[in-house]
Amino acid sequence: MPHNDMPDRQLQEPWANYFQRLYAAGMSLDRHDSPVKRMGTATMNDLPRDELNAKLETIEIKMDTRVEAIASKIDGFLVAQSEREKRLDDSIAGVRRDIDRLGSLKLNIWGAMLTAVALGVTVAALSVTFYQTGKGDIAILPQPSPAIQAPALDHAAPDA
Repeated sequence: MPHNDMPDRQLQEPWANYFQRLYAAGMSLDRHDSPVKRMGTATMNDLPRDELNAKLETIEIKMDTRVEAIASKIDGFLVAQSEREKRLDDSIAGVRRDIDRLGSLKLNIWGAMLTAVALGVTVAALSVTFYQTGKGDIAILPQPSPAIQAPALDHAAPDA
């Protein structure tokens, strides 16, 4: 690829203007798109090794403090999580006890229902038996006379 200091002429007009402004400001369209001249920047002083080491140690100490703070927060969270887990286990055990009680309650309800049905069948059987017994007793009894009887023709003469 040939090296050009001027932007491509075939680019659209807005981009071409932008590249021309960059070129006028001293920017080159080099490999890294970095300016040719560094205007307004001064060269940095060389940093002595001791000063660099001191700076790095300070940063390391700050980072260690942050890591310890995060680790203590995580430890606190894990303790709270284990307490929550214990409470959840207790709650689950309570639910299981309730389910066992409900199972025995269900058996009690079924037992009571079966007892009620058995009593109902027994009462019905006794009722039928007593009805049949009473029906047989009525057939044996003599027929009662009618409640209203015709007056007798015998009139006694009055004693005078």
